[in-house]
Amino acid sequence: MIKARMLLLPGAFALVLLAGACTGPSDGGAAGDGAGVAGVAALGVEHAEYLDSVAGAELELVEPGGDGVWREIRGGERVLRLEAPPQRIASRTLATDEILLEIAESDRIVLLSPFADDPAFSPSADAARRLGRVGGFSTEEILAASPDLVFAAGFNSRETLAQLEAAGVPVLVLDDHESLAAIENNIRVVGFAIGRDREAERLVEGMRSRLEAARERAGARTAGLRIVHYSGGVVLGRRTVFDDAIRYLGAVNLAAEHGLVGWPRISAEQVVLWNPDVIFTDSYGAGAAAVGVPDGTRAAGLGNVVHLDGRDMAAISHHVVGLVDRLADALVRAAERIEAAGAEDAAAVGAERR
Repeated sequence: MIKARMLLLPGAFALVLLAGACTGPSDGGAAGDGAGVAGVAALGVEHAEYLDSVAGAELELVEPGGDGVWREIRGGERVLRLEAPPQRIASRTLATDEILLEIAESDRIVLLSPFADDPAFSPSADAARRLGRVGGFSTEEILAASPDLVFAAGFNSRETLAQLEAAGVPVLVLDDHESLAAIENNIRVVGFAIGRDREAERLVEGMRSRLEAARERAGARTAGLRIVHYSGGVVLGRRTVFDDAIRYLGAVNLAAEHGLVGWPRISAEQVVLWNPDVIFTDSYGAGAAAVGVPDGTRAAGLGNVVHLDGRDMAAISHHVVGLVDRLADALVRAAERIEAAGAEDAAAVGAERR
């Protein structure tokens, strides 16, 4: 049994797993579409509102399915029945683009999202270009590919998802990206839905191995470091994969500690009052400068303001390990600066006493 969140499209044949939470802006796409849950933020939708629209449910993966069906994915009162492994798979979201490029046979992928071959967003861009089946978000283009299974996300256009359902296309929307464990589950769901369970499990095992190595590198010296992600006036609180990654590494996300959820806006003055040890920020343009990072904090004074690549921040697939790797390394460097500053202070006090 895999825990998930679910929204069922009205009418015929669709099973939609919903929730959400990544970071960073989207770059284009129709209203409701995006590279990640980040697309919702870029469109001005409040994250709390987005999360409140989701009802909880359990998802059950059944093999073999009933009535001679190959596999079933059950949730709530709906059942998605797959009569055979899908042979024409379309993806409408970057997360499933990246997972499919890793575990699916290339001849079974008929369409990827517009973000798949964009190196500003995806570490899998080269593989997507080689495949050469990157498309748009329009219903017409999706239907023209004649898919027998479409992977989508809750931040894709509701109208598009409803149109696909009305056309009789099975739609599976993975959108619980609030934690590292949820991303692992999503990989397993994709593998189950396309009959590539072993490949999915190997991908999860590789992801977990790198995550554990990152936590080991961070070690006890980074435990309890007080951090903030602050970019463009927005912080990242609870129910974001960033927060889960920070807690996994043993540090403290001050926005979450103060009860903030998602990506709310706060003032630079509030960040100064929190006085974090480390401030993370990000941007999506190559060499772009971070905007609005406040001075007057311990982090700024020690040089512990860390710029993250927007591509890492958009990762809601196995590529999230890149974010965790870089967070771990940044926290270690921050801890070293704090230790060095403490040693200098102690030496100064000793000199004064002499």
